[in-house]
Amino acid sequence: MRKTTYFFSLCVALFFSMSVIAQQTETIGGGNTDDVIITTSHDKVAEPGINTMSGIGILPNLNAASRFLGQSTLGADYELIEQVSNTGIRKWMDDQLAMPVSFSTQDYLNDIAIAAYDSIAMIGGDSSDFYYSSQTWMYTWWKYVMDSPDLLRARVAYSLSQIFVISEEPDLRQYPITLANYYDMLIENSFGNYRDILGHMTRHPAMGRYLTHLMNPKTNISQNRFPDENYAREIMQLFSIGLYELNQDGSRVLDGNGDPVPTYDNGLIAEFAKVFTGYSWGDNVNFYGYSNRDASYSMPMKMFNDYHEPGVKYLLNGAQTPNYNPPNGEADVDFALDNIFNHSNVGPFIGRLLIQRLVKSNPSPGYISRVAAAFNGDNGGTRGDMKAVIEAILLDPEARDCALVNGIHEGMLREPIVRYTNISRAFNAMAPDGTYRNVTYDFREKTEQRPLSAPSVFNFYKSDYQPIGPIGNAGLVAPEFQITNAQTILGYASHLHEWTFREHDLIEYWNIFAGETWNENKIPMLDLSDEELLGDEKNYEELVDRLNIILAHGNMTPETVSTIVNTINQIPDYETELRARMAIFLTMISPDYLIMR
Repeated sequence: MRKTTYFFSLCVALFFSMSVIAQQTETIGGGNTDDVIITTSHDKVAEPGINTMSGIGILPNLNAASRFLGQSTLGADYELIEQVSNTGIRKWMDDQLAMPVSFSTQDYLNDIAIAAYDSIAMIGGDSSDFYYSSQTWMYTWWKYVMDSPDLLRARVAYSLSQIFVISEEPDLRQYPITLANYYDMLIENSFGNYRDILGHMTRHPAMGRYLTHLMNPKTNISQNRFPDENYAREIMQLFSIGLYELNQDGSRVLDGNGDPVPTYDNGLIAEFAKVFTGYSWGDNVNFYGYSNRDASYSMPMKMFNDYHEPGVKYLLNGAQTPNYNPPNGEADVDFALDNIFNHSNVGPFIGRLLIQRLVKSNPSPGYISRVAAAFNGDNGGTRGDMKAVIEAILLDPEARDCALVNGIHEGMLREPIVRYTNISRAFNAMAPDGTYRNVTYDFREKTEQRPLSAPSVFNFYKSDYQPIGPIGNAGLVAPEFQITNAQTILGYASHLHEWTFREHDLIEYWNIFAGETWNENKIPMLDLSDEELLGDEKNYEELVDRLNIILAHGNMTPETVSTIVNTINQIPDYETELRARMAIFLTMISPDYLIMR
């Protein structure tokens, strides 16, 4: 009986309209003044709206707070939404930007490893058999996301991990400590300066191994050996300036024939490749030599000048490095990174990518220009200041004005991992023992996503991906649709069913300690006490209104609300928990939730 109900509900949900909540608009004023438009909205779909000048929300508004948190965090519960609604977006953001880093994924991974190592000895085993298992990286990531108070930093760090891409595949999964160390670098620099990210990323052994400038030697003509160009290409194409010269608003600069102007050519790639020579493991005595020591993967690479390409390197915009004699690899690298950092493309290029990861897939030229201005420090700030960039993105009228949500350019498809963190954080999922041991192997197989596991340096999806159909026909992009297919749609639905209806299946739990046995203290479960109470009292509309606020930011259509209410109304009175879970399931499978506007 229940399986039939679930299947029916799933079919109904998949046919939900792609529309969002209609807003009420009134025109006031007259005489010799221009009309003033007041857009109104309310926390409950069927209620009259609360006036908000220009749609930005002068008065406290739960939906506006929820929408902001949907962009700036990896998930928020009702209490946090209320807090931000009462204190204001600006105050919450200021507090978050001032908050110090509170968690180290590498330290937590080490703690797990030490405990696992000790557990072998405790049962009389051979501790030399211990190795860092790949799932420990995922344990640390989930612990950070679920337990750390710096919620904005967590969202930004995850966004940066999709721009400055490394991946556990094909071989870094053997060294989870380097994944944790690299991610810590992103966490620590999320509110720092973009130039520092370039420097740390360039010298990180995970990036050195992933994009092959680790043990990249200078030219040797007699051996037909030339510097590896992999990192030199990607640091320009993907991490900084892109393929074509840009105006500040992100539009392409055109030549006299109307063609886009390339930012670099193969000759420039070869010159930058010379710069990124001479790096090897940070704890190596000699340049060459394979290392599998944990320390090698968690310290910056070391420059060996004897293997660094000597001479002048010709870089962007006609710049050239000094002819250091003897060769000075670190000076060359810093010169090259400064050359990239000061290119006019970086602001609009990186700004657009971050807007896409936080707010919307198709930012307007004006939006990109304002974010680029913040990056450039045009208002007296420091070039590359990430705090200024984040503020510009999240506080821009194009991000905050709820009057824009119905526009054709608005919104983005929530990626699978964000849906997962949304439900976990929205309903305070945490195991009684305080852990969140989630390997997400099956999740990755079914949704094609897991942190630091992109299939290529181009991330899980390309920023300019255009799905065939109305989106592509309108000249718009929708990156997340590149991993939206029959497998991932059904994979998400299957996982959502497990998260909501099967109490012990919210996470993929694996034992990692010798002699360990399964017990409920280690398994996170959703806290649905408030939702169950509303279901028990038959306040179905209030239950759906609450979920609308928490998950859909008030954007459920009346049709979606009616469908959910009518469906859960068919559940027997004594099944209060099932009613709450069904409401969550239907909400999170509806387009009103999946498309964040």
